[in-house]
Amino acid sequence: MLLKTIIVVLVAIAGLAAIIWVANWPFNTMWENELSPEQRRINAAHNRRHHRRAARMMLPIFAIMFGITSVSLLSGPKSDPFAAVVMGACSVVCAGVFGALVKRGRRRRSSTRR
Repeated sequence: MLLKTIIVVLVAIAGLAAIIWVANWPFNTMWENELSPEQRRINAAHNRRHHRRAARMMLPIFAIMFGITSVSLLSGPKSDPFAAVVMGACSVVCAGVFGALVKRGRRRRSSTRR
C-alpha cells in the first residue's frame, strides 16, 4: 500500500510539473531562442495569466482528490494510516498553496484599482 501511495503522489507531482511546463511554453524549450523581444514580452504576459488560472483550477481539485483518497485509505477494509496521513498532508499543502494564491491575488488587485 505504501508503494501505491508513493506512486499516486509522484503522478500528481508529475502532473503539476507538466501543467507548469505547458504554461511556460515556449520558454525553456529549443524554440525560445527564435523569439523576438516583443514575442517574449507577449508570451511572458500570457504565461503569467495562464499560470494563475491553471493553479487556481488544479490546486482545489488536487486538494479534494487527496482528501477523499486519505479518508478512503483510513476507513477502507485495508486501512493504511501512514498512507492516509501522506495523502492528508498533500491535501493540506494543495489547499494551503491555493489559499496563498487567492490571498496574494486579492492583495495585488486591490492596490492596482486605486
